[in-house]
Amino acid sequence: MIKALSYVVVHTPHLAEWLKMAGEHIGMQVEIVQPGECARLRVDEKVQRFVLQAVDGESSMVMGLEASDAAAFAQAREALQGAGYETRPGSGEEIALRGVADLFHFADPDGCRVEVALGLQDAATPFVPGRPLGGFRTGDMGLGHVAFITPHFEAMCHLYKEVLQFKVSDYTSVPFRVEFLHVNPRHHTLGIAYTGGPRTLYHLMLEYNDFDDLGRAHDLALENPESIGVTLGRHINDHVTSFYLKNPDGWMLELGWAARTIGPDWQVEELSGMSLWGHDRTWLPADKREHARQILKDLSKRGLRAPVVTTSQTAKVSQ
Repeated sequence: MIKALSYVVVHTPHLAEWLKMAGEHIGMQVEIVQPGECARLRVDEKVQRFVLQAVDGESSMVMGLEASDAAAFAQAREALQGAGYETRPGSGEEIALRGVADLFHFADPDGCRVEVALGLQDAATPFVPGRPLGGFRTGDMGLGHVAFITPHFEAMCHLYKEVLQFKVSDYTSVPFRVEFLHVNPRHHTLGIAYTGGPRTLYHLMLEYNDFDDLGRAHDLALENPESIGVTLGRHINDHVTSFYLKNPDGWMLELGWAARTIGPDWQVEELSGMSLWGHDRTWLPADKREHARQILKDLSKRGLRAPVVTTSQTAKVSQ
């Protein structure tokens, strides 16, 4: 039904800061649609993966989920309506700006807009990164993944698992409750978390093809250490090595490398923690932060390790 997280739409009062971070720091290609009002960001051959729109009020982000084909697009809409969700068609302007064949949208249990799109056009020109790098890992696995905190955990899990047919990758209850869901070989497209707090967009993950590009992004972040919301580390489930960069709107972009993928022999398991090492979450309350650190110490004592598997490394050593 849904084949990938295709794009996101970011409404921001900090458009200029977003454009600088996206191009100069992360390495996306910036294309101005309307100066001071709207821009599209590219990370691959597609016409866009981020749509940035300036607003005067609070920031927000809309997920654009891509249906597998026209039949799946219709099936998703019918399933949502059958589950009690009101769906509305996208406007011609919205469809054109996103570069899709069609779209509709609905509000999730937290009241946030979610779009379901059909198709995403290729750009007319090759991808040109904002700084020299080997590109991002996208393709059939989509843009990356999104993780958010919700006070309506059960309703949100029902929406994505039962209505839209996402599959569980794995789950944990420490240091907070999370379910990780997938729709393609990417380990997870969604992370749904319950911490007891209000709805919060936690992060969006982008995966570099080359390890050195992640390292250079980390170097740039170290020039402003307060921009790092979660320190360099490696996740226990998808095995990605990453750090989390605070964006101008306050939520985070996880910049990562070498995430493992889901295969036909995948088995769901309960996780013993969130990370193998690192990933100190500066935003956690002191007690939960210490709990997370203790989990890492316990994993270290057990000697838990994971292989590094990557087929996307593009760089070659120059003599």
